[in-house]
Amino acid sequence: MNLCKLELMKIRVSTYLWAIVGIFASLLALGILFLFILQMEAEGGVTSKEAELFTKWNGLLALTTALTFSFFGIMSAVIASKVIVSEYCGQNAVILLSYPVRRKIILGAKCLLVSGITIVSAWISNILVIGIMYVFAHIFRIMPQMNTKYFFFTVLISGFLTGILSAAVGIISTVFGWKKHLVVATIVCSLIIVCVFANCITISPSNVVWVLLAISAFFVIVASFVYHVLVNGIEKMEV
Repeated sequence: MNLCKLELMKIRVSTYLWAIVGIFASLLALGILFLFILQMEAEGGVTSKEAELFTKWNGLLALTTALTFSFFGIMSAVIASKVIVSEYCGQNAVILLSYPVRRKIILGAKCLLVSGITIVSAWISNILVIGIMYVFAHIFRIMPQMNTKYFFFTVLISGFLTGILSAAVGIISTVFGWKKHLVVATIVCSLIIVCVFANCITISPSNVVWVLLAISAFFVIVASFVYHVLVNGIEKMEV
């Protein structure tokens, strides 16, 4: 925990807080837009398979969750590029590798910091966005169908799994950035990942939790393997 506090002191927390606020505002704006799309669909009498995403709360949750994963997955990679890639591939590498602490422990603290910020911010943002959308829908009488009895718990679990997914993207992208010795490579890798996998979240809106659980399990396994590759690589780095 002390190492995490030290790492937290080395970065500009306010910069990332403003980024989180900006992401939250963007997600909320898009969420409200989705509700208006529902209204337009209803007035136009359009019926399509895609309309299910806008006519049911699980569909709206799947859409919002996919966007949350995209935004925070990239943000996780940005933080990781600053906390890990730029540190080990820059001038600070000599200082880091000379610390009287095991390299694995230092790297673990950095990854824990990146994952912690990502998971908490993604979880809270997802819950708040859906909550405000629900209140907004009641006020303006735009009510999508509620097709589950435990929607509140579905939102909580989905938000948490989204945070894990986003954090895993950051860790996976870190290895590519570290191998290329480029901060930009980390961010580009995260962009590719979210572009490929974000749509998978909306495959089955009625089973969004199970879809997220399956994708999360896959990402966690990949991130664990990639983390060990990164640890072994840093352990072999010469001062």
